[in-house]
Amino acid sequence: MNKIWILILAAVLSFNVQAADKKGKKPKGNPALTKLIAELKLTEEQRPKFQALQKENREFAAAQKKRSAEEKKEAGRPFWKARQTKLKELFTEEQMTAWKAFQAKQRAAREKKAKEKK
Repeated sequence: MNKIWILILAAVLSFNVQAADKKGKKPKGNPALTKLIAELKLTEEQRPKFQALQKENREFAAAQKKRSAEEKKEAGRPFWKARQTKLKELFTEEQMTAWKAFQAKQRAAREKKAKEKK
């Protein structure tokens, strides 16, 4: 009988540990982007449009992974130009300035990381 109680106690404790692990996990996504979105102070009208642009961007990036380098260039240029135009229409000047600063910071971080690999 004592063995059964020990097994039950061990099972309960293991479930508690698993629940605690799930609570401590980091949120998905880029924390810098999450912070930027908060700083942009998007209006209720802008938020769904921006989310749609982000979804479109994720889908495009997933498709790009399957393409060759030349195909990536051919598909990428018109996509990024169209995206930039949509962002200019969506954002105010202040929001666009913050967005460009964010992109420059991210680009610098990627370049730094690439140099460290070499």
